[in-house]
Amino acid sequence: DLIKTYAKTLNWDWRLLASQVYQESKFNPRASSWAGASGLMQVMPATAESLGIKDVTNPKESLRGGTNYLKQMYEEFSEVKDSINRIKLTFAAYNCGLGHVRDAQRLAEAEKLNPDEWKAVSQMLLKLRYRKYYGKPFIKYGYVRGTEPVNYVNQIFERYEHYSTFIRAADQESTASTE
Repeated sequence: DLIKTYAKTLNWDWRLLASQVYQESKFNPRASSWAGASGLMQVMPATAESLGIKDVTNPKESLRGGTNYLKQMYEEFSEVKDSINRIKLTFAAYNCGLGHVRDAQRLAEAEKLNPDEWKAVSQMLLKLRYRKYYGKPFIKYGYVRGTEPVNYVNQIFERYEHYSTFIRAADQESTASTE
């Protein structure tokens, strides 16, 4: 119910947010990462403080803060007209930081690719693992472990497809059994 409530603040399908929460913490409110992130939404300590999260292990606080942060990232991509590309860029920024995604967009543009398309940006995030690319003068944030945000976004969307299919089938089965 909390995921459904907070997904509404983003105007997203709750199953998409649920897929991200699973990706972040496997629904464990006490999960913590090697990088110091914790809670359902795996929020970093400085980000938690800036979002007013007092207890990251509290599911309601973690979801409130995490979805507020997602909303901030989503607004950063207001120039992206395609909603799926915009959401994918948002998830990538949530995972590796807005600066790295902006670097990947600048690199895409330099390589004559569309900086608003996830496919192009994901290719550039992968390139930003190499000095040849992250050493370019217009790259501001440098090296990024590009496979992480690319896999992160792709796995969230794969799981979302599974959730959507499974829940739709369960709803149809439930409807059929009540008729």
